[in-house]
Amino acid sequence: MKKRVLSIMLAALIFAFSVSTASAATTEEWVSGMGYKFFRGFINAGTGWWEIPAQIGKGYNSSNFPGAFGGIFVGVWHALGRTISGVGDMAGFWAADPKDNDKVGVSLDDEYSWKTGVKHDITVEVVGNKLGRGLGNTIFGLCEIPGQVAKGWKNHAADAGLGKGIWYAFSREMDGIIDLVTFLLPNPIDTKALPFDEQWPWTACGENMMK
Repeated sequence: MKKRVLSIMLAALIFAFSVSTASAATTEEWVSGMGYKFFRGFINAGTGWWEIPAQIGKGYNSSNFPGAFGGIFVGVWHALGRTISGVGDMAGFWAADPKDNDKVGVSLDDEYSWKTGVKHDITVEVVGNKLGRGLGNTIFGLCEIPGQVAKGWKNHAADAGLGKGIWYAFSREMDGIIDLVTFLLPNPIDTKALPFDEQWPWTACGENMMK
């Protein structure tokens, strides 16, 4: 099973690299995005536990001992979200990402646990948006393949479209699984890797195959 997963990841990397080499700027963005994503994942996975004392301190500053007591639970919640999302960033450092996490999931207070940041609202909307994005990417991620092939065909580069489609499809599946596993947990405010061309996996398919 592990060999199969590694083979899939290697194939996705090869295809992604073949697509990214189309221009120097894209290659630089792709490589730097992978590096930033892995670095943040490594830091968050290793320091997520610091959310517990940090949130206790924030709670105490807000309303003394009642706030500190509540901060224990908030800290555990944030620690789980930060740690798991960090592991996800490390495992999926090679994957493309959604453009941002605006109104998708409850945002962590800041990029790293030791920063003060600001608290974000917990609403059904943002939790539902994260669940919906996870389901959309997981179930329909493979739509990226015909969609990107059709886009490449229009630009006289169907082979590049195939490579990009496979990379995007595996990326969608990876991102979708992480969203589904963590939809009730806080997540980073933004994303780091090279963003998808479209918001949803089926968009390129609809725009380029129906014309």
